[in-house]
Amino acid sequence: MKNRKKSIDNLKQIAYYISTERTLGNQGLRGGPFMVLPNFFYRRGKMKEFFTYEQQIEKLKKDGLIICDEQYAINELKLEGYYNIINGYSPIFKINNHYKKGTTFDNINKLYDFDKTLRSIVYKYTALIECHVKAIIAHEFSRVHGVDENQYLTTESFSSNASSRANIEKLLSECKQTIQDALNRNSMKYREYIAHNYYNHGHVPMWVLVRALSFGTTSIFYKNMLADDKAAVSNNFNLTAAHLANMLEVVVSFRNIVAHGERTFCARLPKTRLSTDLSAVRKMRIAKNKKGENMFGRNDFLALVICSKYLLTPIEFSGFLTEIESALLELSHNQTFEDYARIRIKMGLSNDSWKTLAKIKTEGD
Repeated sequence: MKNRKKSIDNLKQIAYYISTERTLGNQGLRGGPFMVLPNFFYRRGKMKEFFTYEQQIEKLKKDGLIICDEQYAINELKLEGYYNIINGYSPIFKINNHYKKGTTFDNINKLYDFDKTLRSIVYKYTALIECHVKAIIAHEFSRVHGVDENQYLTTESFSSNASSRANIEKLLSECKQTIQDALNRNSMKYREYIAHNYYNHGHVPMWVLVRALSFGTTSIFYKNMLADDKAAVSNNFNLTAAHLANMLEVVVSFRNIVAHGERTFCARLPKTRLSTDLSAVRKMRIAKNKKGENMFGRNDFLALVICSKYLLTPIEFSGFLTEIESALLELSHNQTFEDYARIRIKMGLSNDSWKTLAKIKTEGD
């Protein structure tokens, strides 16, 4: 009876909102063109329950997880959070929402720790890539367009493609705003090195400004440069301009993933796909699907490794591979052979061909 009355009350509220919206002449409750309905109208399914740490442990045990040291598990859940550890890293150990026989809390927690290590490695080496790319863009761009921001931050310095016009205007506005913010001592975005150049030299060269631009903005900057300028940059990496732009999208996407603390080992980029028309890719033994397409190395961790082959120095790339291999070795000591293999597959590292990348010689791509 109570549920029936609640449903009737909800319907009455919806009817009230609809009638109010009509009375306002299709302006909605907040003056916009759409009607705003109360939260209950959008809710679906059962609401989440709150569990104490002890209840969380009991739930995990009920689902078949082996917990040898409950106090240790509680301490980890306190430090990292149930959602981060369990919701994020338990699926690979489950079959039909139940843990596979023999799965322990330590298995999940070690995978969680591995992914944290992986994020640190990725952040370290994508920071090197960012530094290299910014330095070369600043050099090649300044060589053609000068050092005065009033001269180089103009539409004439970028692609004349009509479809890119709006993006270029937005980019120029962002760059100019970055300079203005950097000059304001009362702003959190004040940057002494930009203010120094502006007030002591009367201008802000691109090699100074680029330090304040995000990696994502730098990638967009490159994408909208003039064709000859882009080629001058990409030649430094033995790549075509199109391939470099594509790789920057992949690297920036993974940089954002690790910066936000998201799962990295099994990450899949939703839109970006790394080109398969690369000499390094052709020389690797990447598994194919029934259509003859590469199953890995398009939008997974392997794609990032391939990009790094081109964008890091040989010594840096060797270090990158060594650190990944070391982290994987540590993980293998805490997982069953089957689970470890599944984790490798999720990363796109199903075989050891990625290790040969250091020795593969890339051609003009």
